[in-house]
Amino acid sequence: MPVTVRVLLIDDNLPDRVRYRRMLQRAGDSNFDVVEAEDGTRGLQAIASKGPFDCVVLDQDLPDMQGLDVLDDIRALANQPPVVMLTGEEDAAISIDALRRGASDYLMKRRIDEDRLQRAIVGAIERDKLSRQLRENELRLARFYRLANQTEDALFIVEAASARITECNEAARNRLNLVPGSTSNATQPAAFASPELWRDFCRRAQSEGSARYEWHFLQADGSAAIIEILARCIEEDGTPYIVAVGRDISLRKQREQDLIDRSLRDGLTGVWNRRAFDERLAEYWRNAARNRRPLAVVMIDVDHFKFYNDTLGHPAGDECLRQVALALRSGVLRGSSMVARYGGEEFVAVLEDTDLVAARACAERLRLVVQSLAIPHPRSSISNTVTVSIGVVSGHAEPDLTPKMLIDAADAALYRAKRAGRNRVAAHGDTEGAAA
Repeated sequence: MPVTVRVLLIDDNLPDRVRYRRMLQRAGDSNFDVVEAEDGTRGLQAIASKGPFDCVVLDQDLPDMQGLDVLDDIRALANQPPVVMLTGEEDAAISIDALRRGASDYLMKRRIDEDRLQRAIVGAIERDKLSRQLRENELRLARFYRLANQTEDALFIVEAASARITECNEAARNRLNLVPGSTSNATQPAAFASPELWRDFCRRAQSEGSARYEWHFLQADGSAAIIEILARCIEEDGTPYIVAVGRDISLRKQREQDLIDRSLRDGLTGVWNRRAFDERLAEYWRNAARNRRPLAVVMIDVDHFKFYNDTLGHPAGDECLRQVALALRSGVLRGSSMVARYGGEEFVAVLEDTDLVAARACAERLRLVVQSLAIPHPRSSISNTVTVSIGVVSGHAEPDLTPKMLIDAADAALYRAKRAGRNRVAAHGDTEGAAA
């Protein structure tokens, strides 16, 4: 089915207009719908009132204005149609000027025939379509670069075979020290400590299809930051490229760590919970076995806590446990140690690289720290303030021993301290608890 092409013909010479119309009406592949205007003013009015047109055929010599002036007005329109200029034999310079001003083509009037006229119009329309597509692509690409340069994510493209960076945005330049056109022999992202590490990352992305890398570093203000670099290998015309994104995941990592910490913290007291204790004890046990150093466990129980709760109520009991936990945590001074709530009013401390003598000294310090809180206890049979009983054990991670055996021994020592009168420390191997 023939395509309808709307053409505006602006020419003051009636015989020429009739001749051009007949040439177009004889076209086989296209159906030309021709609108005529005898001067520039009427031509511009036709564009405004009868448009849009697929093409304008414009004579240079018009009674009211020059064709080049009409061309300028058409080119100023938002939705401008392509223009084919008609000039005389002696107007070659004008034809060139018309092309510079934006005309799609020009024809010498004395040389116009049916084929030339149709080809000029169809060619002008096709070139206009391509030009519009090109402008649209350029605008889209420019928009992409503007938006890419506004994002905080580092975006970059690497030629996989050479590890040469071909494109990157501002964030990649500033945060990763990327330079477009550079190779790994000259420089590499600041995230990678060496050219070898950078090339290995590119090789992994190419061979495995994707790669991931985490960069941990200190920012100018001294705060820690983490950038996650995710890369994927994509082929373009047979050439592999690595498309990568570097994103600051510091906040996400901190939130993840906060969630982990909250899951391992006792909600009431803020010290580690039983789950955290079990995990860390296993880790401490492995370290003790590897380093052949002693490991101590200290079991702590608040004396007569049930009487305290029954007399003063659960809110007061909760506050008492919070104060005791804080005191115990401050009393265990070493970083390679931990304090956890074992259950109810019972707490436990693990001390790395600590023999029985040192563990007993630490336990006595904890007992005194709690006693110094001077929390009134109206129903204690041993003191008018809150006190604790403590059991201590220290041992080496021998093949025939387990962490549970260490816990059981500390628990047995705690039982002896309570049986001996409470508010005291008893160590594994003691026959009775040491006096307070």
